[in-house]
Amino acid sequence: MKVCLALILPAFGFLGCSHSNVDVISQKCDSMFNGYNDKPGVAVLIVRDGKIAFEKGYGLANLEYNIPITPATVFDIASVSKQFTGYAISTLIQQGKLSPDDDIHKYLPEMPDFGKKITIRNLIHHTSGLRDWPEGLHAAGWRWEEAFAWDDIMRFVKLQKELDFEPGSRYQYSNTGYNLLAAIVEVVTGKTLPVWVNENIFKPFQMNASQVLTDYSKPIKNVAGSYYLDKDSFHKSSDMLTAWGSSSIFTTVEDLSKWVIRFQKGIDRKDPVFMRMIETDKLNNGEKNTYAYGNAVIDDQGLMNINHTGGWASYATVISSYPSQGISIILLSNNGGFDSYGSANNLARALFGAQFKASGEPKPIDWAGKSTVKVDQSVLQKYTNSYKLGDGWYVTFTLEDGKLMVQATGEEKFPTEPKSDTVIWVPAYNSAFFFRDISDKAITLKYRNIIATRINPLKIDVSKFGQYAGSYRSAELETTYRVYIQNNKLMAHHMRLGEFELLPDISSEGMFNSNVGRLQFEKDSQGIMIGFKLSGGRIRNIRFDRL
Repeated sequence: MKVCLALILPAFGFLGCSHSNVDVISQKCDSMFNGYNDKPGVAVLIVRDGKIAFEKGYGLANLEYNIPITPATVFDIASVSKQFTGYAISTLIQQGKLSPDDDIHKYLPEMPDFGKKITIRNLIHHTSGLRDWPEGLHAAGWRWEEAFAWDDIMRFVKLQKELDFEPGSRYQYSNTGYNLLAAIVEVVTGKTLPVWVNENIFKPFQMNASQVLTDYSKPIKNVAGSYYLDKDSFHKSSDMLTAWGSSSIFTTVEDLSKWVIRFQKGIDRKDPVFMRMIETDKLNNGEKNTYAYGNAVIDDQGLMNINHTGGWASYATVISSYPSQGISIILLSNNGGFDSYGSANNLARALFGAQFKASGEPKPIDWAGKSTVKVDQSVLQKYTNSYKLGDGWYVTFTLEDGKLMVQATGEEKFPTEPKSDTVIWVPAYNSAFFFRDISDKAITLKYRNIIATRINPLKIDVSKFGQYAGSYRSAELETTYRVYIQNNKLMAHHMRLGEFELLPDISSEGMFNSNVGRLQFEKDSQGIMIGFKLSGGRIRNIRFDRL
């Protein structure tokens, strides 16, 4: 079934082009998004000079009933919600009701005292050191397909024992910080953030289809279901999140067009509330932090770009604005595989690419299309070994029956295709590895934007796994894991998360990687195993003590 509902408004001068370019815009969008017509898709809206220039729905909002996506379809915009919290905080600053340099304990005295001042500014710019609740609550036993509630998040942060880092010393994206900003809004105004946003944004801006979700059990009119692809079929995702401040706004591209139009006017008129919203910050060492009040503010090849993406429960969303051009791109998808940020960037370049400065980098080579070449075995032998791509993430190359094979942490082994003496294509990854610094062996490689260094992997002795066996409890997460050996593998058991393998880290003694994070086991001065610390992308060193 082909589904494609469109509204193309009257002709306009798109970056000085003639009215015929309205059709060109439609053609460009169609070429990008028509592939979603019989599956979960995307609502697209483009604003130009304060007016809707183009809006269209591609694909299905509901697979069970073949309901099409339209510009009036409602989506969970996930972290795109943060800019509305940013607006609330900026407004209260403008009204003199709080300062960005206030200690959060002034408003939230019940928060833990870490011996370090955490300011509202730290929460805004993601420099607080507070742990991120999605990873933290999952490690505590929350399953991704079940409810994550506001009260869960508040309990989580109140139990945090130490900061991940000195406030202001580094950037680490934290949903928790924006939930605390919502709590501060409530203390200052006497109204919850959902109420404040409704009264101060949704109603005055006539965003009539928008709401901050506070009860996931209530029906939402015209809402799209969300889906993820598993092998060859789509499955429904479960969205039971009520995390106002960081997330949980449901809205449409049409309603968001009213928001971006007001945002653009605020910048054009130098409205201090909106101008403050695009102020970035610096870390303690003076390094620039591009995150502002719920948006990233970056230089995109010479053009100022204000953007934020969102992703939760197979919703994938983005608002990307170019204020000097008066253009905003809004994409809301219910397809878990949709690349919102990449699609917005590609659409911007398709529509006004001539305005972007040349990157100075050579045009990407289509390595997949190049012929495979024969490389001498002695050359391929120089590439064999392991390389560190990131924390707990390694890639290992082996030479087997004359062919170079690759295997990443926790994944299957895949064949490779040499495209030159130094470029190795991996069809399974749809990407290439570029080997560098080669003498008798390769010292580094480049994979996408990652420079990975060769390591000397530890020899894993499974006979020593027994020292890790036992039960471990975290007072912070109020949860327990049991570690045991099964078929020469170190395993972990959690009452709610089930059983999973702990994969030994090949570069650090006593470290194991798992689907809940990295575990670094610790011994006391007598060599007795006493516990481990759990870390992940946005959580660090959560203590588990051996029972």
